[in-house]
Formats: sequence, structure tokens, C-alpha cells
Amino acid sequence: MKGIWKMIMIVSLGLLLAACSEEEFAQYSPDQIVAKAVEDRSDVKGFYMNMGFEVYKGEEKIEDSMIEQWTDKENNRSKVITESANGEKSMSVNDGKEIIHYSSLQGEAFTMDADEINDGAIGQTTEREKLEEALKQIRETHNIEVVGNEEISGFDTYHIKATPKDDGMLRGEEEYWIAKDNWFVIKSVSKSNDLTIEYTVTVLEINPSFDETTFTIELPEGVEAKTFEEMDPTEEATLAELVEIYGQPILTSKEYDLAKIEKFYMENFDRTEADQEFWQDDYQQFTLSSFESPDEALAVDLDGQEEINVRGVKAIYMDDVIQNLVWDEEGIRYSLLSMNAELTKEDLIKIAENLEFVEK
Repeated sequence: MKGIWKMIMIVSLGLLLAACSEEEFAQYSPDQIVAKAVEDRSDVKGFYMNMGFEVYKGEEKIEDSMIEQWTDKENNRSKVITESANGEKSMSVNDGKEIIHYSSLQGEAFTMDADEINDGAIGQTTEREKLEEALKQIRETHNIEVVGNEEISGFDTYHIKATPKDDGMLRGEEEYWIAKDNWFVIKSVSKSNDLTIEYTVTVLEINPSFDETTFTIELPEGVEAKTFEEMDPTEEATLAELVEIYGQPILTSKEYDLAKIEKFYMENFDRTEADQEFWQDDYQQFTLSSFESPDEALAVDLDGQEEINVRGVKAIYMDDVIQNLVWDEEGIRYSLLSMNAELTKEDLIKIAENLEFVEK
């Protein structure tokens, strides 16, 4: 008899614990959890965050970086430092008055007034803001469910999963782990085609103390920050100059008004790129870019890309955020970029087919 009562007590305790767990689990709906994660909280004056960032193509890790982020919301100050596993480093700081950005890949730094640009430009969008924006978007495009409660990096989190509502969407399945006590995203995993992107917060301090050195960066020896205007590499050019640069005739359009041509030398790739800007009826219609064809052949790599045939050669048509048509012809890679939302895929193909070679 004692054994039976002991068994009943164990089962009853298990049901009680399960009921408590279900009550906690059901405290917030999936949409409420996302709403909490993206709401602007007045009690968060600032934060410091350290996180890992990894990108996989299939099973192969193609990017591995550590990101440090300081944000002072009260004084509109921020700093982001990113360092990859191969040693590449970028730093961006906004002290409320001036923005300085440095990249070891370019070996250069530039500066501009903070009030001259929109938030999010030149590396000023913080990783938390990117995650918040991603969460806002999936509320419209994905079905969201709560998977469970898990501990990540010492934080108790709600684990939610977002599945695309429609097949063929650019953004695939996504998962988020959101801290219960402060509603920060502690971890995220997003999948698109064969790419997987993963963020994991390892250190998080909310409302930390900032001193006079926090929102500064120390540039490497020999690097001096220049103004953005000083670093602008573009120069006006003519078709004849492009023919001379490439050593061959160049494609252009005679059906639209050629407003201007700009060229710029890409030191890292040792090549000159050029943009021809075309207008019609007082509106810019498209830009035709060109540079010497790289060794890498054209290939469909992402959703939203389609392989088609243009001018007798293989081309890639893209229609994700903006329409673009890319192909290689006579050793030159051309990119036809739509600047008019009313242009269709067929319009771009027609424009490309009607381009003509010129020698001057």
C-alpha cells in the first residue's frame, strides 16, 4: 500500500511540475515574445555586447568573426569593432558629433559629421539593430512558434522558430533565443539556400558605465583619417577614355540619354570600373557598369537569381531588392542596373540586346 501511495505521489508531483512548466511556457505567445524583443525600452540607456558571428556554406565555415559593440542611447553614441579569424579588422565609432570608420582590408580610415548621414550608414547599424529589424520582418513573412526554454551563454531564454509562410522565399527558416529578463536576442540562426548565419552573444552588460575613452578608436600607426570627400575615388570620364582603358570597344546605349560617365580604380582588385548613367523623360532609367571580367565565372549563387541568355551569352538576372542583369562579353563584365521601378525584366533584356559597341 505504501508503495502505491509513493507511486501516486511521484506521478502527482510530476504532473504538478509539468503544469508549472506549461504555465511558464504559455506566459507569452510567440508574437508577444517578438514584440517584447523589438520594443524600445526606456529603462535601457545603453549596453555592451560581445558576440560571435559565423557563416557556413553547407558544412564549410566560410566566415568566423568576433564583434564588440558599445551603445549609449542617451547620447547617440556607438562603437563597433569586428575582427575575423584571419585577422581582418574593422572599427567604427560615432561619438555623437563625428563618425570615424577604419578597415584593415583597405588600410584606410575616413571621417564625417554624424549629423550629415542617416542612422545605419557606414557601419553604424549595430548588430542588435540588425537583429531587431530581422525580427520585425518575420512577423509578416513567417509563422512563429515557441520551441522551448533554454539556457544560452548563462541566460534563460525563450527559443522561438520562424518558418516561411511561402515557398521560395529568400529568407528561410530562422531561430532566435531571447533572454527572459531583458528581452535581448542572445542567439540567432538563419538559413537561406545553403547558407547558415549564426550569432551568439557571449557577454552582455546592460546600462554599463562609459568613460571618456569608450567612444574613441586608436588607428594603426601611419593611418590618418580623411574626410569622405577626400576618399571619393570617382572621376568623370568619356567613352573614348573607357575604350583606351580597356583596350577595346565598349558597349553603350544610343536609345537613352547618356547623362554622365564615372570611373574609379579598385586598388584591391587592380581594375578600373566605370558607370554610365542613362536618363529618359527627366528620370534616370538605368546604370551600365563595366570592368574587366574576373577569373570567376558567372553562377547562380542565391535565391532571386536566374540564369538567362542575353546577347548570345549566359547572363544572370537578379530581382531581389533591385533589378540587375549581369553578363560577360568580349572580356568585359557588364552590369545593367535598373533605376526605374517601372522597368520590367523584359525591358532590361531589350535594353541589353540593343546596346552597341563604340570606339570613341
